[in-house]
Amino acid sequence: MAHSAVSQVAVAVPVGTDSTLRSAPLFKTQNLRLGEKSWAPVLSLDLKSRNPRLRNRYVVCMSVQQASKSKVAVSPLELEERSQPPLNLYKPKEPYTATIVSVERVVGAKAPGETCHIVIDHGGNVPYWEGQSYGVIPPGENPKKPGNPHNVRLYSIASTRYGDSFDGKTASLCVRRAVYYDPESGKEDPSKSGICSNFLCNSKPGDKVLITGPSGKIMLLPEDNPNATHIMIATGTGIAPFRGYLRRMFMESVPTYKFGGLAWLFLGVANPDSLLYDDEFTKYLQDYPDNFRYDKALSREQKNKKGGKMYVQDKIEEYSDEIFKHLDGGAHIYFCGLKGMMPGIQETLKRVAEQRGESWDQKLSQLKKNKQWHVEVY
Repeated sequence: MAHSAVSQVAVAVPVGTDSTLRSAPLFKTQNLRLGEKSWAPVLSLDLKSRNPRLRNRYVVCMSVQQASKSKVAVSPLELEERSQPPLNLYKPKEPYTATIVSVERVVGAKAPGETCHIVIDHGGNVPYWEGQSYGVIPPGENPKKPGNPHNVRLYSIASTRYGDSFDGKTASLCVRRAVYYDPESGKEDPSKSGICSNFLCNSKPGDKVLITGPSGKIMLLPEDNPNATHIMIATGTGIAPFRGYLRRMFMESVPTYKFGGLAWLFLGVANPDSLLYDDEFTKYLQDYPDNFRYDKALSREQKNKKGGKMYVQDKIEEYSDEIFKHLDGGAHIYFCGLKGMMPGIQETLKRVAEQRGESWDQKLSQLKKNKQWHVEVY
Protein backbone atom coordinates (compact mmCIF):
# COMPACT_ATOMS: atom_id res chain seq x y z
CA MET A 1 0.00 0.00 0.00
CA ALA A 2 1.35 3.40 -0.94
CA HIS A 3 0.16 5.93 1.57
CA SER A 4 3.15 8.23 1.95
CA ALA A 5 1.14 11.26 0.87
CA VAL A 6 -1.95 10.37 2.87
CA SER A 7 -2.88 11.77 6.26
CA GLN A 8 -3.59 8.57 8.10
CA VAL A 9 -4.63 7.13 11.40
CA ALA A 10 -3.21 3.71 12.09
CA VAL A 11 -5.67 1.17 13.42
CA ALA A 12 -4.26 -2.22 14.26
CA VAL A 13 -6.57 -5.12 13.69
CA PRO A 14 -6.30 -8.89 14.11
CA VAL A 15 -6.09 -11.02 11.01
CA GLY A 16 -5.27 -14.37 12.54
CA THR A 17 -7.55 -17.03 13.93
CA ASP A 18 -5.71 -17.70 17.19
CA SER A 19 -8.29 -17.47 19.95
CA THR A 20 -5.64 -16.01 22.26
CA LEU A 21 -5.90 -12.80 20.28
CA ARG A 22 -9.27 -12.18 21.86
CA SER A 23 -7.97 -12.14 25.41
CA ALA A 24 -4.42 -10.86 25.01
CA PRO A 25 -4.17 -7.27 26.30
CA LEU A 26 -2.58 -5.95 23.12
CA PHE A 27 -4.72 -2.90 22.60
CA LYS A 28 -4.66 0.58 24.00
CA THR A 29 -7.44 3.06 23.30
CA GLN A 30 -6.86 6.62 22.26
CA ASN A 31 -9.11 9.54 21.44
CA LEU A 32 -8.81 11.05 18.00
CA ARG A 33 -9.49 14.57 16.81
CA LEU A 34 -10.11 14.96 13.10
CA GLY A 35 -11.08 18.47 12.05
CA GLU A 36 -13.46 19.80 14.67
CA LYS A 37 -14.86 16.41 15.62
CA SER A 38 -13.76 14.18 18.42
CA TRP A 39 -14.12 10.52 17.57
CA ALA A 40 -14.72 7.58 19.85
CA PRO A 41 -11.68 5.62 21.00
CA VAL A 42 -10.21 3.32 18.40
CA LEU A 43 -7.94 0.37 18.85
CA SER A 44 -4.21 0.76 18.35
CA LEU A 45 -1.71 -2.03 18.75
CA ASP A 46 0.66 -2.02 21.68
CA LEU A 47 3.87 -2.54 19.72
CA LYS A 48 5.70 -3.30 22.94
CA SER A 49 3.95 -6.65 23.05
CA ARG A 50 6.33 -9.24 24.43
CA ASN A 51 5.09 -11.83 21.97
CA PRO A 52 6.52 -11.17 18.47
CA ARG A 53 4.51 -14.08 17.02
CA LEU A 54 1.28 -12.33 17.96
CA ARG A 55 2.62 -8.94 16.95
CA ASN A 56 3.25 -10.13 13.41
CA ARG A 57 -0.34 -11.33 13.09
CA TYR A 58 -1.58 -7.74 12.79
CA VAL A 59 -1.91 -5.41 9.83
CA VAL A 60 -2.44 -1.67 9.68
CA CYS A 61 -5.65 -0.37 8.12
CA MET A 62 -6.77 3.14 7.31
CA SER A 63 -9.25 5.00 9.46
CA VAL A 64 -12.75 5.33 8.04
CA GLN A 65 -12.44 9.11 8.31
CA GLN A 66 -9.22 9.35 6.31
CA ALA A 67 -9.35 11.14 2.99
CA SER A 68 -6.69 12.92 0.98
CA LYS A 69 -6.28 14.75 -2.29
CA SER A 70 -3.19 12.67 -3.01
CA LYS A 71 -4.91 9.54 -4.22
CA VAL A 72 -4.06 6.18 -2.68
CA ALA A 73 -2.52 3.41 -4.76
CA VAL A 74 -4.63 0.25 -4.76
CA SER A 75 -3.89 -3.40 -5.43
CA PRO A 76 -4.26 -6.00 -6.79
CA LEU A 77 -5.22 -4.39 -10.10
CA GLU A 78 -6.51 -7.78 -11.29
CA LEU A 79 -9.73 -6.71 -9.59
CA GLU A 80 -10.27 -4.42 -12.60
CA GLU A 81 -9.98 -7.21 -15.16
CA ARG A 82 -13.42 -8.82 -14.96
CA SER A 83 -15.84 -7.88 -17.72
CA GLN A 84 -18.82 -8.88 -15.55
CA PRO A 85 -19.34 -8.38 -11.80
CA PRO A 86 -18.78 -11.36 -9.51
CA LEU A 87 -22.16 -12.83 -8.52
CA ASN A 88 -23.23 -15.32 -5.83
CA LEU A 89 -19.81 -16.89 -5.32
CA TYR A 90 -21.08 -18.15 -1.95
CA LYS A 91 -24.61 -19.40 -1.41
CA PRO A 92 -26.66 -19.64 1.82
CA LYS A 93 -26.07 -23.39 2.09
CA GLU A 94 -22.31 -22.95 1.69
CA PRO A 95 -21.41 -19.48 3.03
CA TYR A 96 -17.91 -18.11 3.39
CA THR A 97 -16.49 -17.76 6.92
CA ALA A 98 -15.01 -14.28 7.18
CA THR A 99 -13.46 -12.46 10.14
CA ILE A 100 -14.50 -9.22 11.81
CA VAL A 101 -11.65 -6.70 11.62
CA SER A 102 -13.22 -3.76 13.44
CA VAL A 103 -16.52 -2.29 14.60
CA GLU A 104 -16.71 1.48 15.00
CA ARG A 105 -19.67 3.62 16.02
CA VAL A 106 -19.92 6.36 13.39
CA VAL A 107 -22.67 8.61 14.77
CA GLY A 108 -22.59 11.17 17.56
CA ALA A 109 -24.31 11.09 20.94
CA LYS A 110 -27.41 12.98 19.72
CA ALA A 111 -28.14 10.64 16.81
CA PRO A 112 -31.33 8.60 17.20
CA GLY A 113 -30.10 5.01 17.28
CA GLU A 114 -26.63 3.60 16.76
CA THR A 115 -24.92 3.07 13.41
CA CYS A 116 -21.66 1.15 13.09
CA HIS A 117 -19.01 0.86 10.40
CA ILE A 118 -17.97 -2.78 10.29
CA VAL A 119 -14.88 -4.00 8.44
CA ILE A 120 -14.85 -7.67 7.45
CA ASP A 121 -11.79 -9.60 6.25
CA HIS A 122 -12.72 -11.94 3.39
CA GLY A 123 -9.10 -12.65 2.46
CA GLY A 124 -9.71 -11.71 -1.16
CA ASN A 125 -11.98 -14.73 -1.56
CA VAL A 126 -15.30 -12.88 -1.92
CA PRO A 127 -14.55 -10.10 -4.42
CA TYR A 128 -17.29 -7.61 -5.29
CA TRP A 129 -17.91 -4.42 -7.22
CA GLU A 130 -19.08 -1.07 -5.89
CA GLY A 131 -22.85 -1.08 -5.40
CA GLN A 132 -23.16 -4.80 -4.62
CA SER A 133 -24.36 -6.40 -1.39
CA TYR A 134 -23.21 -9.17 0.93
CA GLY A 135 -25.59 -11.52 2.70
CA VAL A 136 -24.93 -12.16 6.39
CA ILE A 137 -26.18 -15.23 8.27
CA PRO A 138 -26.29 -14.46 12.02
CA PRO A 139 -25.39 -17.29 14.41
CA GLY A 140 -28.09 -19.37 16.06
CA GLU A 141 -31.16 -21.13 14.73
CA ASN A 142 -34.19 -19.76 12.98
CA PRO A 143 -37.06 -19.64 15.53
CA LYS A 144 -39.56 -20.18 12.69
CA LYS A 145 -37.62 -23.22 11.42
CA PRO A 146 -36.07 -24.96 14.45
CA GLY A 147 -32.82 -26.73 13.59
CA ASN A 148 -32.18 -24.46 10.61
CA PRO A 149 -29.93 -21.40 10.44
CA HIS A 150 -31.31 -17.87 10.31
CA ASN A 151 -32.30 -16.39 6.98
CA VAL A 152 -29.75 -14.32 5.08
CA ARG A 153 -29.85 -10.55 5.67
CA LEU A 154 -28.57 -8.36 2.83
CA TYR A 155 -26.34 -5.35 3.44
CA SER A 156 -25.08 -2.91 0.82
CA ILE A 157 -21.28 -2.82 0.82
CA ALA A 158 -19.89 0.55 1.95
CA SER A 159 -16.40 0.24 0.46
CA THR A 160 -14.79 -0.09 -2.94
CA ARG A 161 -13.61 -3.46 -4.24
CA TYR A 162 -10.25 -2.71 -2.58
CA GLY A 163 -11.77 -2.24 0.88
CA ASP A 164 -10.75 0.29 3.51
CA SER A 165 -7.20 -1.09 3.57
CA PHE A 166 -6.87 -0.76 -0.24
CA ASP A 167 -5.63 -4.35 -0.69
CA GLY A 168 -8.76 -6.13 -1.94
CA LYS A 169 -9.10 -8.26 1.19
CA THR A 170 -11.81 -6.49 3.18
CA ALA A 171 -15.35 -5.20 2.77
CA SER A 172 -17.14 -2.65 4.95
CA LEU A 173 -20.78 -2.55 6.00
CA CYS A 174 -22.75 0.38 7.41
CA VAL A 175 -25.22 -1.10 9.89
CA ARG A 176 -27.83 0.57 12.06
CA ARG A 177 -28.65 -1.40 15.18
CA ALA A 178 -32.34 -2.37 14.94
CA VAL A 179 -34.11 -2.02 18.28
CA TYR A 180 -37.80 -2.15 19.18
CA TYR A 181 -39.50 0.09 21.71
CA ASP A 182 -42.78 -0.96 23.29
CA PRO A 183 -45.32 1.77 22.42
CA GLU A 184 -47.02 1.54 25.82
CA SER A 185 -44.07 1.42 28.20
CA GLY A 186 -41.65 3.28 25.93
CA LYS A 187 -38.99 0.78 26.96
CA GLU A 188 -36.75 -1.22 24.68
CA ASP A 189 -37.85 -4.83 24.15
CA PRO A 190 -34.66 -6.89 23.57
CA SER A 191 -36.70 -9.91 22.44
CA LYS A 192 -37.70 -8.01 19.29
CA SER A 193 -34.30 -6.53 18.45
CA GLY A 194 -32.88 -7.05 14.98
CA ILE A 195 -30.95 -10.31 15.21
CA CYS A 196 -28.38 -9.65 12.51
CA SER A 197 -27.78 -5.93 13.05
CA ASN A 198 -27.21 -6.46 16.77
CA PHE A 199 -24.92 -9.42 16.12
CA LEU A 200 -22.81 -7.27 13.78
CA CYS A 201 -22.78 -4.18 16.00
CA ASN A 202 -21.83 -6.31 19.03
CA SER A 203 -19.04 -8.15 17.19
CA LYS A 204 -15.42 -7.93 18.30
CA PRO A 205 -12.23 -8.11 16.22
CA GLY A 206 -11.51 -11.77 15.45
CA ASP A 207 -15.14 -12.91 15.58
CA LYS A 208 -16.31 -15.05 12.67
CA VAL A 209 -19.15 -14.07 10.35
CA LEU A 210 -20.85 -16.15 7.65
CA ILE A 211 -21.29 -14.22 4.41
CA THR A 212 -22.92 -14.96 1.05
CA GLY A 213 -22.83 -13.24 -2.30
CA PRO A 214 -21.89 -10.82 -3.59
CA SER A 215 -25.28 -10.00 -5.11
CA GLY A 216 -26.95 -7.24 -7.09
CA LYS A 217 -26.44 -5.49 -10.41
CA ILE A 218 -28.91 -2.59 -10.29
CA MET A 219 -26.62 -0.32 -8.21
CA LEU A 220 -23.38 -1.01 -10.06
CA LEU A 221 -21.53 2.19 -10.91
CA PRO A 222 -21.53 2.59 -14.72
CA GLU A 223 -17.95 3.40 -15.72
CA ASP A 224 -18.23 3.46 -19.50
CA ASN A 225 -18.25 7.28 -19.43
CA PRO A 226 -15.84 8.62 -16.77
CA ASN A 227 -17.24 12.15 -17.32
CA ALA A 228 -20.87 11.23 -16.59
CA THR A 229 -23.03 12.87 -13.94
CA HIS A 230 -24.14 10.68 -11.00
CA ILE A 231 -26.91 11.96 -8.71
CA MET A 232 -27.04 9.93 -5.48
CA ILE A 233 -29.94 10.15 -3.04
CA ALA A 234 -29.54 8.38 0.30
CA THR A 235 -31.34 8.18 3.61
CA GLY A 236 -29.43 6.88 6.63
CA THR A 237 -27.44 3.71 5.99
CA GLY A 238 -28.51 3.94 2.35
CA ILE A 239 -25.28 5.96 2.07
CA ALA A 240 -23.35 2.66 1.88
CA PRO A 241 -23.01 2.14 -1.90
CA PHE A 242 -22.37 5.85 -2.46
CA ARG A 243 -19.44 5.85 -0.05
CA GLY A 244 -17.95 3.12 -2.26
CA TYR A 245 -18.57 5.13 -5.44
CA LEU A 246 -17.04 8.29 -3.98
CA ARG A 247 -13.93 6.59 -2.63
CA ARG A 248 -13.39 5.09 -6.08
CA MET A 249 -13.88 8.47 -7.75
CA PHE A 250 -11.93 10.69 -5.36
CA MET A 251 -9.76 8.70 -2.95
CA GLU A 252 -8.25 5.85 -4.93
CA SER A 253 -5.80 5.95 -7.79
CA VAL A 254 -7.43 3.48 -10.21
CA PRO A 255 -5.54 3.44 -13.54
CA THR A 256 -8.60 2.23 -15.47
CA TYR A 257 -11.08 4.76 -14.03
CA LYS A 258 -10.20 8.45 -13.94
CA PHE A 259 -13.38 10.24 -12.89
CA GLY A 260 -13.87 13.66 -14.45
CA GLY A 261 -17.65 14.08 -14.23
CA LEU A 262 -19.99 15.32 -11.52
CA ALA A 263 -20.99 13.34 -8.43
CA TRP A 264 -23.88 14.97 -6.56
CA LEU A 265 -24.84 13.49 -3.20
CA PHE A 266 -28.06 14.15 -1.29
CA LEU A 267 -28.05 12.68 2.21
CA GLY A 268 -31.10 12.66 4.48
CA VAL A 269 -30.63 12.07 8.22
CA ALA A 270 -32.16 13.40 11.46
CA ASN A 271 -29.48 15.82 12.68
CA PRO A 272 -25.74 16.62 12.36
CA ASP A 273 -24.81 13.83 14.80
CA SER A 274 -26.47 11.36 12.41
CA LEU A 275 -24.34 12.29 9.40
CA LEU A 276 -22.38 9.31 8.10
CA TYR A 277 -18.85 9.64 6.65
CA ASP A 278 -19.30 13.42 6.69
CA ASP A 279 -15.58 14.11 7.08
CA GLU A 280 -14.79 12.08 3.96
CA PHE A 281 -17.44 13.86 1.89
CA THR A 282 -16.48 17.31 3.18
CA LYS A 283 -12.86 16.63 2.20
CA TYR A 284 -13.90 15.69 -1.35
CA LEU A 285 -15.86 18.93 -1.49
CA GLN A 286 -12.71 20.88 -0.60
CA ASP A 287 -10.42 18.95 -2.93
CA TYR A 288 -12.73 18.45 -5.93
CA PRO A 289 -15.19 21.39 -5.93
CA ASP A 290 -15.80 21.06 -9.70
CA ASN A 291 -16.61 17.35 -9.49
CA PHE A 292 -18.54 16.94 -6.24
CA ARG A 293 -21.66 18.48 -4.72
CA TYR A 294 -23.02 17.55 -1.30
CA ASP A 295 -26.46 18.52 0.02
CA LYS A 296 -27.80 17.44 3.40
CA ALA A 297 -31.41 17.22 4.53
CA LEU A 298 -31.55 17.29 8.35
CA SER A 299 -35.16 16.49 9.19
CA ARG A 300 -35.03 17.51 12.85
CA GLU A 301 -33.09 20.73 12.30
CA GLN A 302 -34.02 22.19 8.91
CA LYS A 303 -37.37 23.38 7.55
CA ASN A 304 -38.59 23.01 3.98
CA LYS A 305 -40.16 25.94 2.12
CA LYS A 306 -43.59 25.07 3.57
CA GLY A 307 -42.26 25.17 7.13
CA GLY A 308 -42.31 21.39 7.57
CA LYS A 309 -39.43 18.99 8.19
CA MET A 310 -36.68 18.92 5.57
CA TYR A 311 -36.47 15.56 3.81
CA VAL A 312 -34.42 14.52 0.76
CA GLN A 313 -37.41 15.02 -1.54
CA ASP A 314 -37.54 18.67 -0.43
CA LYS A 315 -33.88 19.07 -1.41
CA ILE A 316 -34.63 17.39 -4.75
CA GLU A 317 -37.45 19.88 -5.33
CA GLU A 318 -35.16 22.76 -4.41
CA TYR A 319 -32.73 21.75 -7.17
CA SER A 320 -35.29 20.18 -9.51
CA ASP A 321 -34.47 22.30 -12.58
CA GLU A 322 -30.80 21.33 -12.44
CA ILE A 323 -31.60 17.69 -11.71
CA PHE A 324 -34.01 17.41 -14.65
CA LYS A 325 -31.49 19.07 -16.98
CA HIS A 326 -28.83 16.56 -15.88
CA LEU A 327 -31.25 13.65 -16.42
CA ASP A 328 -32.10 14.97 -19.88
CA GLY A 329 -28.35 15.01 -20.55
CA GLY A 330 -27.94 11.34 -19.64
CA ALA A 331 -27.15 11.54 -15.91
CA HIS A 332 -27.59 8.47 -13.71
CA ILE A 333 -29.77 8.82 -10.61
CA TYR A 334 -29.58 6.43 -7.66
CA PHE A 335 -31.78 5.95 -4.59
CA CYS A 336 -30.80 3.87 -1.57
CA GLY A 337 -32.38 3.64 1.88
CA LEU A 338 -35.62 2.63 3.55
CA LYS A 339 -38.60 1.81 1.30
CA GLY A 340 -40.53 4.67 2.87
CA MET A 341 -38.33 7.22 1.11
CA MET A 342 -39.58 6.44 -2.40
CA PRO A 343 -43.29 7.47 -2.38
CA GLY A 344 -42.45 11.02 -1.27
CA ILE A 345 -39.63 11.26 -3.82
CA GLN A 346 -41.83 9.93 -6.64
CA GLU A 347 -44.59 12.40 -5.76
CA THR A 348 -42.11 15.28 -5.80
CA LEU A 349 -40.63 14.25 -9.15
CA LYS A 350 -44.10 13.83 -10.63
CA ARG A 351 -45.19 17.28 -9.42
CA VAL A 352 -42.01 18.89 -10.76
CA ALA A 353 -42.41 17.14 -14.14
CA GLU A 354 -46.00 18.35 -14.45
CA GLN A 355 -44.94 21.90 -13.61
CA ARG A 356 -42.46 21.61 -16.47
CA GLY A 357 -45.19 20.36 -18.81
CA GLU A 358 -43.80 16.82 -18.90
CA SER A 359 -45.34 13.43 -18.19
CA TRP A 360 -43.47 11.85 -15.27
CA ASP A 361 -44.66 8.37 -16.24
CA GLN A 362 -43.17 8.77 -19.71
CA LYS A 363 -39.98 10.30 -18.35
CA LEU A 364 -39.55 7.52 -15.79
CA SER A 365 -40.14 4.90 -18.45
CA GLN A 366 -37.45 6.50 -20.61
CA LEU A 367 -34.98 6.75 -17.70
CA LYS A 368 -35.45 3.04 -16.96
CA LYS A 369 -35.10 2.15 -20.64
CA ASN A 370 -31.85 4.14 -20.80
CA LYS A 371 -30.60 2.43 -17.59
CA GLN A 372 -30.27 5.82 -15.87
CA TRP A 373 -32.62 4.90 -12.97
CA HIS A 374 -31.18 2.82 -10.08
CA VAL A 375 -33.17 1.99 -6.95
CA GLU A 376 -32.26 -0.20 -3.98
CA VAL A 377 -34.58 0.13 -0.99
CA TYR A 378 -35.21 -2.21 1.93
